[in-house]
Amino acid sequence: MVSPLSNDAVGFAPLAPPTVWQGWDAFVHRAPAPVRDADDPAWPQAEREDYHSELAVMRTPAMDSVFTAVRRLLLVNRRQQAGARRGLIISGPATTGKTTTMMALGRSFQLADACQYPGQDNRRPVLFISMPPAATPKMLVSEFARFVDMPITDRLNQTQITGAVCDLLCELGTQLVLIDDVHLLDTQRRAGAETSDQFKYLGERIPATFVYSAIDVETSSLLSGVRGAQIAGRFKIFRHRPLAYATEQDRAVWDDLVRAMEDLLRLRAHRPGTLVKHAAYLHARTAGRIGSLSHLIREAALVAITEGTERITKQLLSEVELDAAAETQARSARPARRK
Repeated sequence: MVSPLSNDAVGFAPLAPPTVWQGWDAFVHRAPAPVRDADDPAWPQAEREDYHSELAVMRTPAMDSVFTAVRRLLLVNRRQQAGARRGLIISGPATTGKTTTMMALGRSFQLADACQYPGQDNRRPVLFISMPPAATPKMLVSEFARFVDMPITDRLNQTQITGAVCDLLCELGTQLVLIDDVHLLDTQRRAGAETSDQFKYLGERIPATFVYSAIDVETSSLLSGVRGAQIAGRFKIFRHRPLAYATEQDRAVWDDLVRAMEDLLRLRAHRPGTLVKHAAYLHARTAGRIGSLSHLIREAALVAITEGTERITKQLLSEVELDAAAETQARSARPARRK
């Protein structure tokens, strides 16, 4: 008997991470799960579970703003020959969709590049990595090399690896470099300070636009001191905040997001409009964090399928425990009970 937790139970094939080209390219070209009618008898439950596990990412005003900002930076940087190019830092609290926005940006750019350069399969227009913890300059550039599958031997020192990586990315036509979790870089320590210098050097050697994401970069060490001043002088900061629910326009944006996610549900007994009806509750539960909202709806849908109820109710939503940040925010927002 196959365990329900086994990958074999749902025909799941492990995917390479998006921080290597094989995984990134698979993410860019991965077809969405097929949409069928919930009552289609030919749609196995395991595939329906997969479908709800990966509900499509919704475009938000924040995504549109980031896309516009990066398009403009690409134009600004296109003919710059000397010095570090201009970049963007996507900053905000956890689970507000920073990484999702960054990956959607890279995917959109790569698909557009493929249309511009048809048949050139050797191009690597986008590079996506995650900042290694306690990174050194050699660790950072090694992540670049790993993404493009460039072999590294023990005989190569940091300078040699850096030079080889820069030359290769120039040959591959890399134009957009995405680095996630740069708040992990502690420039108060020597290794972090040297890695910050490596960032600047890579930005000068690689003719690409760099985009970072970070949790509350304004409070990190990344922008402090002389090195921080250099970064602040070259990078715009886009603040990726949780979605608000204060004004009529705020509520319209949130309600549209909830409605779009609800329209994707394929539950046999779900009453359309239920989630939109509880949009205010969903905002209070998630504190406007898109990642928390996606988790809440996807887990509720999967519970509804596996337990056979086939519908999402407010009671079911209340039983799904979210990430600690969302739960803490929700508790602090509840009015105190009268004694």
